[in-house]
Amino acid sequence: MKIIKVVDSVSSPKYERWKSQWADQSELDEFSYISDVVHPEDALMFCKVLFPDFVFHESGVFLESSFTFEAFASWMETCNNDVVAVEKVLNHLHLYDVFGGCGSRVEDAVYEQLCRIVAQSWRMLLLSKFPEKKFCVQAIVSDQEYGPVVTFSQVRE
Repeated sequence: MKIIKVVDSVSSPKYERWKSQWADQSELDEFSYISDVVHPEDALMFCKVLFPDFVFHESGVFLESSFTFEAFASWMETCNNDVVAVEKVLNHLHLYDVFGGCGSRVEDAVYEQLCRIVAQSWRMLLLSKFPEKKFCVQAIVSDQEYGPVVTFSQVRE
């Protein structure tokens, strides 16, 4: 038997606190936690982050949630009509903004893990929806950014 890991093991202080309340932890895992604590509607809503809608416009692929014709036109002017450069500007997601109501109650390591998972999901989704295109999907964890960021743009041939 060989186990194929798709996502790194999850490390969550909240999960560990939950787990510590049980005398017998031998049968507990992430699925036990989900069954006990996570609401299905929250998981369903987060699917919009993992599987976003896209806009295909003037050979560019954009996150539907951040695309407007006005923003596109403005950035096209600023970026000398370079669609890939505009993708780099419009196609980014700051995880701190996604979970703005949580404030500093979440450890950075949790955001960093989520960042990598969202990036992995976007890679698979973009490949599925646009098999003829090549994309660079990045999970960025840097002091230069406002928290972990996921972004994508097409790769020029």
